[in-house]
Amino acid sequence: MFSALLFAAAPATGARAVDCSTATGGLERQICGDPVMIDYDRRIAAAYGRALAIWDGAIAPYVRRDQQRWMVGFQTIERLDGAIETQCVLSDNDCVRDEMRRRVEDVESGAYVHSGVYRSPSGMKLLLHPGLAAGYRVRVYDPARAAKVNLLTAADARAALREGTDEMISAMGDANGLPLPATDGCVLRLLPQPLAIRVVQTGACRGQAFDGVYSRLLDETLQSYELELH
Repeated sequence: MFSALLFAAAPATGARAVDCSTATGGLERQICGDPVMIDYDRRIAAAYGRALAIWDGAIAPYVRRDQQRWMVGFQTIERLDGAIETQCVLSDNDCVRDEMRRRVEDVESGAYVHSGVYRSPSGMKLLLHPGLAAGYRVRVYDPARAAKVNLLTAADARAALREGTDEMISAMGDANGLPLPATDGCVLRLLPQPLAIRVVQTGACRGQAFDGVYSRLLDETLQSYELELH
């Protein structure tokens, strides 16, 4: 299989890109026949290796699970149900390229090393999605009352800001990222650490309290919540 699968199980020092001289399978050969996808493949491998090694491997279990979950979806392109799972088919080169581009944007994001699932002592969940460059989106919700307690970073170019490398500021919207009433402003300051995020809240946030420390769940990935919240 191509590099994304090979380095999914490799240690940080062994992350490697595809060897096109031994390419097998339609998807692997398609990547090797496209210079843009070869570049994406190498960038994914390099970013994966960096993420495995950061903080002396503190988040390596999450990084491996996240990569494997992406791989499961990506590899369906080579199967008959690929159009259902990924919206791509093997003959659509532009679509395959876009799938890899989106993965590059995620793993090269400045927020990737803080991405994932967090939980507060009360059971509140925080999902941090990486975005292009230093971008990100944050969802906070109560699993027991997700229909009522569920806020997402507002869909605005300045809703998610970074203050250096140690602080993330997210202006929150409703469950779809739509603006909250001006009188119900909600801003969350996130102070990330390798295995936790401290949240400091400003504003009413629909009468909910999201302050506190959320512990990182290394055995869960963001993909696990796609069906639960949508």
